[in-house]
Amino acid sequence: MEKETVSKIKKKKSVLTKLYKNLPTDRLTLAKDLIERAAYMMVKLEEMEEIIDRDGLMMKMDQGKYDIDRAHPLLASYTTMVKSYNSTIKQLNEFLPPTDAAVAGQALMTFATKPRVQTRTK
Repeated sequence: MEKETVSKIKKKKSVLTKLYKNLPTDRLTLAKDLIERAAYMMVKLEEMEEIIDRDGLMMKMDQGKYDIDRAHPLLASYTTMVKSYNSTIKQLNEFLPPTDAAVAGQALMTFATKPRVQTRTK
């Protein structure tokens, strides 16, 4: 895995760990694996989004004398990972008391939906 990807995962993991830091010790032990997986999925989803945004939702596929449009090959993987990510976050929120879950959910949505700074590499 690239150093940049590992660094992004560590940052996401740090944010998630702070959101769930008040869990009882026994639940925090269980939550650590879910936090690691959620951080990984967040970074990979962002990477897939960048590729899909760059290439478009539809791609031309050569069929001999003609071309056909087909969905981007990453869309199926992206959709599956979004479902897994949502399930993982739901599991994490179930560890929290109801009031903490609402606060963590709102903080996570703010973090996940904040605009990203676009950087260009040449």
